[in-house]
Amino acid sequence: MILDTLILENFGAYGGIQRAELTPEPGRPVILFGGMNGGGKTTMLDAVQLAFYGARARISNRGKQAYKDYLRDSIHRGADLSEGASITLRFRRMMDGESRDFELCRSWRVGIKGVEETIRVRRDGLPDEMFTDHWDEVIDAYLPSSIAHLFFFDGEQIMELAEGGNAAEILGTAIHSLLGLDLVERLETDLKVLERRQRAEGLDDQAEEQLTLVCCEGDRHHREQEGVANEEGKLVNHAGRLAKEVLTIEDVFRAEGGELYEQRNELETQLGALKARRHMGEVALRELAAGPLPLLLVEAELAEVERQVRHEREIRHAQTLIDALAERDQQVLTALQSEGLPVKAVKAVQKALASDRRQRNGLAGQPLVLEAPDDLAPHIGHLRGVVLPAAEAHARKLIVEIAKLDERVARAEADLERVPAADRIAVIQAELSAARVAHAAKLADLQLVRIRKESLAKQRAEVESRMDRIGEQGFDQRVTVDDRQRILKHSVKVRGTLETFRTLVVKRHTTNMESLMLESFQKLLRKVGLVTGLSISPVTFEATLTGRDGKPLPFDRLSAGERQLLATSMLWGLARASGRPIPTIIDTPLGRLDSAHRGHLIERYFPSASHQVLLLSTDEEIVGEYLDDLRPMITRSYLLDHDEVAGRTSIKEGYFA
Repeated sequence: MILDTLILENFGAYGGIQRAELTPEPGRPVILFGGMNGGGKTTMLDAVQLAFYGARARISNRGKQAYKDYLRDSIHRGADLSEGASITLRFRRMMDGESRDFELCRSWRVGIKGVEETIRVRRDGLPDEMFTDHWDEVIDAYLPSSIAHLFFFDGEQIMELAEGGNAAEILGTAIHSLLGLDLVERLETDLKVLERRQRAEGLDDQAEEQLTLVCCEGDRHHREQEGVANEEGKLVNHAGRLAKEVLTIEDVFRAEGGELYEQRNELETQLGALKARRHMGEVALRELAAGPLPLLLVEAELAEVERQVRHEREIRHAQTLIDALAERDQQVLTALQSEGLPVKAVKAVQKALASDRRQRNGLAGQPLVLEAPDDLAPHIGHLRGVVLPAAEAHARKLIVEIAKLDERVARAEADLERVPAADRIAVIQAELSAARVAHAAKLADLQLVRIRKESLAKQRAEVESRMDRIGEQGFDQRVTVDDRQRILKHSVKVRGTLETFRTLVVKRHTTNMESLMLESFQKLLRKVGLVTGLSISPVTFEATLTGRDGKPLPFDRLSAGERQLLATSMLWGLARASGRPIPTIIDTPLGRLDSAHRGHLIERYFPSASHQVLLLSTDEEIVGEYLDDLRPMITRSYLLDHDEVAGRTSIKEGYFA
């Protein structure tokens, strides 16, 4: 199996539609996700398991919460509950020697009757009703939910296995599922049925009569169940054919422009709105043209006028200053003469003052052309620096908007021109409507049959329970020993033998699992030779380590990091023993490991864990030198960007800076 695409819509922390491409390149199996704690890493792991297994998925934060309540709470807080959420998973797997493409979509919403869940499966691009209706059986035949934790797990699960509290239970469940020992359980169930029948043969007349009536009722339920099952199969096939017919007519309908015909009113409304927006833009542009905008054509002349006004103001100031200086110079000379200064000195001062006035007369003597008021220059400066640039920017924006609206108007008009005539599309539309009605009716019939099937199953279970009670009551009343007792005795003995068989099967096959686990552990462990053996009890599933001295090595003799590596090795070994080519997804992959053990995981485990490895890392795990070491094995990286204000996480390409 290869996971190609994961699409999350309003699931948990992921608001809107978020998409991640997961297809690995040859020789680069790792897809790396980076996210802060609480940013949606575990939610992504939950999403994959929820898509596959629904109510049976091992979800991190569900606890004892009812499944429907969990689905309701997992809808993104900013989303409409009636729109709901969905998880779409596109993947490939081999079937009958050929690669098949699948699209699995699990969606749910809150409706009038509460949470409504829908599963849709497409195979090779086409809806597959059989896979959709029996998805639980399909996925369990390929990857049972009981062993999914061997491939999809997080740091907390590794810690739980490493601490040893539930290690035996986890190993027992995984080994039991891997070996397919459910067949033994079915045999034990069949033996119990045989024992029940044998007990029934020694009943008294009254009990036998009661049992006969109950058996007749059970046979009737069985026949009805067979009939309902046949009817269900026929309805599934018929509904599948009708669904294909609907798809075929829909293709013809689209090819003839049927969708455009159905959108005609919407297109006309859209076209009217676009033309109205364009008209408003044109009106605004005309208002600018009627205002200051034309002055942009004489912007250079306005600048020259502004300079001339400022120059003439300087001329006037110079003229005023010349008059004031002449009066002042006369006063200075008079004061000097009154002080009895020598005539020669007074003439020298008079000459210097006269020279200064002549120099200043050059500016004061220039002509006044505009004779404009002094405040005209600031007004022109404001016009050139503020008013005209703002008008120009607004005009350019309006021109761009009007051009875009022209394009949209042209496209809308072209779409309307392509709308087929009503008489041309009416026949196909009627066929499509009839096909959809027929398909919906067949699905409704199928639903009724399935409700009937469930009801019959409950009734038959009740009948079997009554049969057991009658058989046990009559058996207790018997006092003679006959062949039936011998059969019962041997049946019980056979069930004991099956239990022994189960243990022997586990013991025989755990040898390979032990070898793969030990090989994985020694590959990851920094201390070569610390552990030389690993065994699993076929009865209790307790794991025992052997040290270099040949004696049992207690788990508490290992460091916390070594126990985590051991737990990882157990999961890795079991996954390899399964023989299933399943991707590996690891949340918080490095946990509380020290630097040496982290390096071993980076170098030896992640590139070899599977043909496709999804790692969900925090900003304190796969960074720096660890990221550099892993980079050659990475196909692509994503950053789970969580917006605290908006309360939503987005999937973006890239990684921690």
